[in-house]
Amino acid sequence: MSGIDTDPLSERLRTIAQDSPDLGEAAEIYRRTLLLLRNADLHVRPSPITEDLARERMAAGAPLLRGETLEFDLRVARDLMRALVLGLEERCVTDLNPVRSALEEDRLPVSDLLRRAATGDHGYVQNVARDAGIAPGLLWTLARNTIKPALRAWCRQLTPLLHRAGGWEKGYCFICGANAVLGELQGNDQARHLRCGQCGADWPVRRQLCPHCGNEDHETLSLFYPDRRRETVRIEGCDRCGGYLKVIAAFAPTPPEQLAAEDLATLHLDYVAQRLGYERGPVR
Repeated sequence: MSGIDTDPLSERLRTIAQDSPDLGEAAEIYRRTLLLLRNADLHVRPSPITEDLARERMAAGAPLLRGETLEFDLRVARDLMRALVLGLEERCVTDLNPVRSALEEDRLPVSDLLRRAATGDHGYVQNVARDAGIAPGLLWTLARNTIKPALRAWCRQLTPLLHRAGGWEKGYCFICGANAVLGELQGNDQARHLRCGQCGADWPVRRQLCPHCGNEDHETLSLFYPDRRRETVRIEGCDRCGGYLKVIAAFAPTPPEQLAAEDLATLHLDYVAQRLGYERGPVR
């Protein structure tokens, strides 16, 4: 990675690969993908959501973008998806030829595919994948990544509505509805925040609360410190719903494009939590 190590994202991934050599290949794939996504601009049309509508949706537990017509530059989005495919093909991670062929032959409904992926419509993406002869999991991952720059733009626009609309303490994102990828203990007071890996949203939640089921009973909320680094990384488990959350200390909020890297860096916490009998929340 010589020549780009001064870039914070590249440097973080280099450190992850050094600390955990078994993650080296994954870190390189992440570098290629995350840099593309960070630098992409899908030229989104601003959302028309008002403060009153935001308050109504959040009071009902609905993410702000649910039901919205998401407008972005389809040509740029298609080019970004193709660039992701070409970058991954260089690493030979899987057979991406069916996706590249479908894009080049215009056999994928990219506009609907990305809009449905943005709202978590896994069933639609699976159907498109089967019709195109593409592995459903692969197409889902590509679509969810391609739409990230647009979701991050809407997140920047809509985040100011969070506190004016009454706040949010759920384990899924108030912007796009994706599950929180990490918890962060931010600032000098180590306030607990949740972070969305899709759009980068950041929202505060009380420390003594399971964001997946709302449990506030401290006797059924557990903390684990597998690295013996009590101040920097931990697992929060709920014995009522069986879900868990990975939590890291972050004096300043992690940049949205780096959240996937931090999720990778804490992959070992997922193994520990699952061996303890917890599932990555929410548990349904």
